[in-house]
Amino acid sequence: MSRFPQIGFRWVKTVLSCFVACLLVADGACAETVFETDTMTDEELRRFRDARVAELKRRAQETKPEKTAAGTIYRIFYCSLYYTPKESGFTAERGFDATPISAHGLRGKTYPQSFLQAVKMEGFGRLKEAVDGCNYIRYAGKGRYAFARETLGNKGNVLVPRSSCAISKRNGRLRQGSTLKIDSPMILDATGSAEWIAGDTGGGVHPLQIDLYWGEDEPMGPVGRQLARPAGTRMEYAFDVIVTVK
Repeated sequence: MSRFPQIGFRWVKTVLSCFVACLLVADGACAETVFETDTMTDEELRRFRDARVAELKRRAQETKPEKTAAGTIYRIFYCSLYYTPKESGFTAERGFDATPISAHGLRGKTYPQSFLQAVKMEGFGRLKEAVDGCNYIRYAGKGRYAFARETLGNKGNVLVPRSSCAISKRNGRLRQGSTLKIDSPMILDATGSAEWIAGDTGGGVHPLQIDLYWGEDEPMGPVGRQLARPAGTRMEYAFDVIVTVK
């Protein structure tokens, strides 16, 4: 039997947790999670990613998935993030190219050039002002855009932040609509979610990649890969993940 009654034990745990949290405080602010990719240049990140993906490809050839009562377990996938960029974040004051331009499908309306570039990369973008009830624009391919009422997956399903994810069209192991339990402390800390629905596909997604939908956010910054990163998290890739397909 515990030396402490249950309520006392919880109180002790709370005090200890607060003590540990205080140890992480520097100059009045809690220390942030340190990511392996934080200090990498774009080129260093590409080399790092390619090396880790090569490791996973070898593992995929050498190992088989585990069949369990909870589902099929894979240790060969890696995760990344995609998001819906908000037009409000693409300002000249933040260093973005805010030159107003139009494109085919936008009915002559103009938007910051860097915003349209981000929409082309991410698929959808959130407008500051709705157009005929549409709060979004989407990239329709070949330099064309279109207005949209919601952010959708490739089957017309609405994407849910921290729940929907995209898989490759060339992924022979996962099916669209599958429920994926992703065991990763990094992902849980960054998104607060361990369960995802494969609700989207992408031609640019690697067969071993699971692209997690972050939701709407302003971009992290105007330089290099920051344009394709939401401001709300510094996580870029998670390679040490265990994926259970239910």
